[in-house]
Amino acid sequence: MLNLFFTNTATVISTILMFGVLIFSIKTIINQKKINHWGRRVALLFVLGLLVCIFAAIRDNYHLSVMNITNPNIAPGVFTAESIQSTLCCLGGAIIAFCSLSSIFIRRQGYLKTMFFILSATIILKTLVIEISRIILM
Repeated sequence: MLNLFFTNTATVISTILMFGVLIFSIKTIINQKKINHWGRRVALLFVLGLLVCIFAAIRDNYHLSVMNITNPNIAPGVFTAESIQSTLCCLGGAIIAFCSLSSIFIRRQGYLKTMFFILSATIILKTLVIEISRIILM
């Protein structure tokens, strides 16, 4: 099972980033009473979450799945573009995009704090969907 997370550069980077997002989210939740500037936290979480998604897609050869839609001769990656994992992660991506973009325009700290929690939950759930699916497919 360790080969799922430490086989090559993409797997190692995605694993480190996943743990980084989890640690950052937990640390922020524990210290939330002391935090005055939630915008910085939202921005950092968005960037880390985006990097997790990019490296997970590279690791799982998702680009091959997208290419398979128009050219059936190309073998898809770990998850096909029509799979439930792809659908759930696209919906999660839309939630992440909405939270991040709305945080640029609505600068109230209470709103930004709420967006941080929504982003944390969405990124962690997306990661869990993909990682549990990879373990099941193993």
